[in-house]
Amino acid sequence: MAGITLENITEAVINHGDKGKTNPRLHQIYTSLVKHIHAFQKEVNLTTEELDIGRKFLFKLSVPNNDFPMGEIHLMTDCLGISEVSILLEDKGNHGTTEMNVEGPLFFAGLPERANGAKIGVDDTGKPLFVRHKFQDAQGKALANATVDVWQPNGEGNYFVQKENLPEWNYYARFHTDAKGELNFETVVPGDYPVPTSGPTGAMLEQLGRHGYRASHIHYIVRAQGHPDFTTMMYFNHSPYVNSDTIFSVKNFRVDIVKHDNTDAIKARGLNQPFYTLDYTFIIP
Repeated sequence: MAGITLENITEAVINHGDKGKTNPRLHQIYTSLVKHIHAFQKEVNLTTEELDIGRKFLFKLSVPNNDFPMGEIHLMTDCLGISEVSILLEDKGNHGTTEMNVEGPLFFAGLPERANGAKIGVDDTGKPLFVRHKFQDAQGKALANATVDVWQPNGEGNYFVQKENLPEWNYYARFHTDAKGELNFETVVPGDYPVPTSGPTGAMLEQLGRHGYRASHIHYIVRAQGHPDFTTMMYFNHSPYVNSDTIFSVKNFRVDIVKHDNTDAIKARGLNQPFYTLDYTFIIP
């Protein structure tokens, strides 16, 4: 065997094994990954010192911290656009249906069941928002008794797991659509918020001069009989970060909310302040 050189090391690494007999798909991914990493190293002339900095950075990403008990690898793939590229690839056959989006790191199994029309959280300073949704398939058929998971931050941009003073499951809910494929609930306009920046991901953003803000949004997972589970995120056009969200996942699923400040309308809702409404029909693939 010829000695390893800069010219032959990539093929040597790729061919060191059974060339995909054991796991063809893994070998396909492995081959492409090795080619791209080696090409990247050559392109930037990566030094051993810089490589060691990278190793230490990857280690720090895997270490649990107060904001991310499982480490920050999920957050990093989001902030590098890696998570969204996979979504775009998976959703590229979308033809008129509501677009897919990333789940994010703050979904938890076992969301509390709530009745149609329920108020899903407590936020004394938030702006009341009344949401009405319809769920249908691409042919317009209503999706009755579909399970819909909903989660969002409060008006200040905090998820309940991030603040000790917030009630458990604040602004997390599981609904079931009615016979017409509809549901409604009361919430607050979710706040913009920065991703936690105390760890290695935050250090990277700072060194690159990037902000860490997420645009105002609500998460959804829809489970309907005869359809694959569907995950998406609804963004709000009023957010100042809607065109520069730090995980690059804002596409066309953007909505406008309607403000109601008429005294009679406010009184009819049992409120003492203006409120907002939102209607949106999901088309599930």
